[in-house]
Amino acid sequence: LAIPLSIFSQEEQEEENDLSRTFMPNFQMGYVFHETDELSGGLMTQLSIEYRDVSNFVFRINYDAFNANMNFRYPVNEDVSFTGKTSFSDLILGVGYRETILRIIFTVYIQPGVRFYGYPVFETDGNQVMLDYDSRNVGVIRYSIGYEYTLTPKLFLIVEGLAIHTLRSKDYWANNIWAYGITAGISASLL
Repeated sequence: LAIPLSIFSQEEQEEENDLSRTFMPNFQMGYVFHETDELSGGLMTQLSIEYRDVSNFVFRINYDAFNANMNFRYPVNEDVSFTGKTSFSDLILGVGYRETILRIIFTVYIQPGVRFYGYPVFETDGNQVMLDYDSRNVGVIRYSIGYEYTLTPKLFLIVEGLAIHTLRSKDYWANNIWAYGITAGISASLL
């Protein structure tokens, strides 16, 4: 009788530990400098789920949404430009490491994934010009370095610096595959 009870309580304790090491949703907001000819800098919103292993490794999946202003040269007349707002998103997952010194925690992450975006396509037919928005994607890798401050044992204030690069020079990122930014937010465990 004692053996099944001890096994059950051991499984329950392991389950609690896994839930207490799962942090979701982490919410951060920031600004990203795209620095391309066609995109300006813009706001970024990040939602992520983390599993913090006992060995200080972190497994994280992110959904990052970006806003920016775009500026294109009109294909028929280079003196005319097409401007507007655009948004795109990254779905990335990867691994990180956390090092704790007193109540301060330093983090590093590397996260490959996919960027989903729309790109304007101009078609000319005589004097008529048609504009279409083509759905596309490109591979990305994000590198982050962060700082966490422990507010309570299960609530953290986060500040992260990041660098993102696309794996191919195309569309918005034809002349610069790198973007840099900073985010700030909060993180809390499930239990």
